[in-house]
Amino acid sequence: MSKCCHSNSQYYATNPEIFMPKTIEECAPVTLMAPVVFDESGINLCRIVSIDQLVDVCQGPTPRTTDILFDGLTAFDLANAETIQLQVVDIDFNFVAPSHPRFSEIRPVKGAFNLSRIILRDINITIAVRALDASCRVFKEGMMTLRFLPNENAPGYDEKTNPTSVAFDLYTPYGISFGSENPAGCNKLVPTINYTGFISQDNAALAVYEAYQQGYKAFEPNNTLAQGISASALAKVIAGDCKYLAIGITLYFRVVYFVPYKFKHEGVSIPPKFIATSADSQDCGGCLAFCEGGLLEPNYLPLAPPNLPLCPAPSQVAGATTCNCEISCSCKPKCPPPRC
Repeated sequence: MSKCCHSNSQYYATNPEIFMPKTIEECAPVTLMAPVVFDESGINLCRIVSIDQLVDVCQGPTPRTTDILFDGLTAFDLANAETIQLQVVDIDFNFVAPSHPRFSEIRPVKGAFNLSRIILRDINITIAVRALDASCRVFKEGMMTLRFLPNENAPGYDEKTNPTSVAFDLYTPYGISFGSENPAGCNKLVPTINYTGFISQDNAALAVYEAYQQGYKAFEPNNTLAQGISASALAKVIAGDCKYLAIGITLYFRVVYFVPYKFKHEGVSIPPKFIATSADSQDCGGCLAFCEGGLLEPNYLPLAPPNLPLCPAPSQVAGATTCNCEISCSCKPKCPPPRC
């Protein structure tokens, strides 16, 4: 035990050689923790969707979790749309808590310990849909979930374009990610794929809890990049009429790890600034000058306030001729504040 600190803690010191350079050229190299892609590949799938067989869950309870429409989208909208835009917002790769024997797997490749073999089966893809009319105006928006890589007897199966499963190998030198399957049972964590999608974290915990309580599909946040095997997707209507749609899906798979790199600091990146188009107005407390000025830049120190007087000038105060302090002082003015 340390005599001076009365504890068993061991303390370590370092000399980071931190200094405050006067110019960017004097800046020492800094460390950047960046996501790095170690391996990547993609695959195309396509299935024929019968519009009449899609179930609208807004019409009433249904045990189905795939080939469904929701968020106001109906089969009538799909059948009467001149053009349909698609955006993949979520993919359930069927790794976690499989409800039947057909589930996806990730396992090591024999004789190649740095490779992982991914086998995908019965994946559910949730797509945001925009239905456009002949004038290219959006007349309905909503969601649908479709099953890809189904069993041979399921709708949409095709031996060449939408088979029962696909398998491929990826280089995973630092391992894979895991998801919670059954925390109370034996399979607490199972290998999984992180889908980088478009579901935000607003009220996510409450929504997921309520979904599990009521027994329907829970969409968890997925709009952040994570380590391990990550996936992204694009969707397109290949062909269609009032009864059928041919929907193509491109799946991208990437092995991502966060790696620290040294790089030479050359200044922060500032995006271009929007230009206001409103009419001229009188400045109030310097707000107009600030809004019309340049964008703020992130600094090492907190942003300092501008070196401006806190007392209003007598000419700026309606009905006042003198102030109880000078223009250059920093006291609280006793005069009424200036009016814009």
